[in-house]
Amino acid sequence: MKIKTIYLLMAVLLISAGACKKGGFLDAKQPSDLNEQTTFTDSVRTIAFLTRIYTEVGFNFDANRWEGGGHPVLADEAIPVRYTGPQNDAILMASGALSASSTNVSKQVQVLNNWKTPWENIRRANVFLKDVDKSPLSAGLKRQFKAEARFLRAWYYFQLVKVYGGVPLIGDVTYVATDNIDLPRSSYGDCVNYIVSECDAAANDLPTFAGQLQQDYGRVTKGACMGLKSRMLLYAASPLFNGGGIATDGNLKNITGYPSADPERWNKAAQAAKDIISSGSYSLLEDNSTRMGYGFYSVFLKRYNNEYLFAAMKAPNREYENNLLPTSRTSAGKSSVPTQGMVDAFGMENGLPITDPASGYNPNDPYVKRDPRFGNSVIYNGSKFFLSSSNAMVAVNTYVGASPDGPAATGPIAISGYYWRKMMIEDGGGNTDRCYPLIRYAEILLNYAEALNEYQGPVSEVYNALVQIRRRAGILAGTSGNYGLKPGMSKEDMRLLIQNERRVELALEEHRLWDVRRWKIAEVTDNAMSRGMKITKNGNNFSYEVIDLKPHAFRPAFYLFPIPESEIAKSPKLMQNPGW
Repeated sequence: MKIKTIYLLMAVLLISAGACKKGGFLDAKQPSDLNEQTTFTDSVRTIAFLTRIYTEVGFNFDANRWEGGGHPVLADEAIPVRYTGPQNDAILMASGALSASSTNVSKQVQVLNNWKTPWENIRRANVFLKDVDKSPLSAGLKRQFKAEARFLRAWYYFQLVKVYGGVPLIGDVTYVATDNIDLPRSSYGDCVNYIVSECDAAANDLPTFAGQLQQDYGRVTKGACMGLKSRMLLYAASPLFNGGGIATDGNLKNITGYPSADPERWNKAAQAAKDIISSGSYSLLEDNSTRMGYGFYSVFLKRYNNEYLFAAMKAPNREYENNLLPTSRTSAGKSSVPTQGMVDAFGMENGLPITDPASGYNPNDPYVKRDPRFGNSVIYNGSKFFLSSSNAMVAVNTYVGASPDGPAATGPIAISGYYWRKMMIEDGGGNTDRCYPLIRYAEILLNYAEALNEYQGPVSEVYNALVQIRRRAGILAGTSGNYGLKPGMSKEDMRLLIQNERRVELALEEHRLWDVRRWKIAEVTDNAMSRGMKITKNGNNFSYEVIDLKPHAFRPAFYLFPIPESEIAKSPKLMQNPGW
């Protein structure tokens, strides 16, 4: 059966123009003439139909999302620099001007896509599940591909639930364009149970990562199912959804979250993460011999690795380089630059935060001896990056007056004094053989640490999970061997540390904007002035001044997105989210 599978997957690639030979199965472009009438009479087209459902699993991850700002600008990670128009999606969100009116939301494609894209793919999954038995595929392949489709359907439901709360659960029903669909929203708890149960069911018929052939890399595995389950249960246990919802309308309370808190939800989340850890199938990519934290840097540039539980396959590309690197390194426009708050979140190489007097932080020389993840995530004044005209690693200058990368009056500029570096190849190569890290093992360790701390407090297993993250990051072990983790922390202190650890470890990976919402702290983190660093050159020395850049607004309604008014008009039973 394995040989037959290989031939079928090769055929999918061969009928797809522009297929990439180096990547996984999703590097191929999809046939343009797929339709339900002809697809399921042919094995190759049946597989291609399923593959189409994969192509948008990372739709929110794209650096061009939010009209070029990318998802980091929706939280406190970054500020947009490419567009400034009042009707730009990112500007509307950051300024707090977004509303549910037909003259606003209905014109914002990115807001609509949070609703539209998942539903389109849920329908595709249902079509596949309904018709795949008509195909000439073997029974074994049908079983595996059904499991993949069930996971993908659960994945897209999760994309809806994290944004809106409870949504209609339609099961296996396949609607057509002419159907009059008017379904109420299911409760949040029912949606969580559905996503978790679908992950459990799909996992039973899927291979482990270890058993996956290279040409299958990127297809759903048992680990992907376990990873989504871990994330869903972590979100469900978090304050926004675990009895701390913003709804005052009794009819909305059980739709936007659980009406009452239950600490056992943290226990379920901890166990789901522990199941992955105990499986032994995944590990952090660790390399502190090439340079400190090199494993953290390189994991995002290795298509095949043991850290990814689920990834969005991409053909070799320069999407991030073109959107995020300094002008001196790319001719393309910039989408966003890191904020000073993002930079300050990175501690020191000894693992202590820069606010700790014992950390060694020097505000007059702020970039030395920092957590290696800082230098592997952010380009700062004086940091080196490959310059093709010199064929060498050359310093990037972001001080006032530095051309072309320093602050200027017009154009895509380092208005914050920083650029992104994470996930970008630094040696001047061409396209990068990358994929989007949708679920990786580092997240699972952080999920476990957070859930267990909330349930039991900062027990040794919480410390152990964080030690693994910090050791791989290149943080120094110290005399205690705790990598900067102070012994005897309270639950509250550990909570703050874990929240910051997620901020730096998972930066630029579409976590922060959802984390601050589920923790219900966005009214503080996202309702503040975005700041940058003004760097002035004085001879061979530099002075540093933190400056205000752009205000970032947040109101309670923003904890959940508005359902597009066009959808409410079509389906009157859909209740709008609070505050919209």
